[in-house]
Amino acid sequence: ETLEPNAPDSWVAWNFFDPVLMQKEYFSAYVFEDLAAQYLDEHPELRAELDAKRNAEPEFAANARAQLDWVYRKSPWYEPGHRMYPVGRLLKSSALPLEK
Repeated sequence: ETLEPNAPDSWVAWNFFDPVLMQKEYFSAYVFEDLAAQYLDEHPELRAELDAKRNAEPEFAANARAQLDWVYRKSPWYEPGHRMYPVGRLLKSSALPLEK
């Protein structure tokens, strides 16, 4: 039960995984704006996806910070392990190959 994230006595509840779940890297808007523009120029499919989201969501279109965050999360600079629970679960029972 200690490995189940929603359990009352889990290691998550006891904050043992805080360093893994917290974001260590982020962007500064004044630095990332130019980098994001260049990245969108180099990835037209991502720009099209961003434009579609802007057209579909007026609140998103009016929020420059949210747009930068969206681009950042889809860029190679985003931490791949951010908010990734570091415990796996076997969904079905299977014999594990053991070596001596």
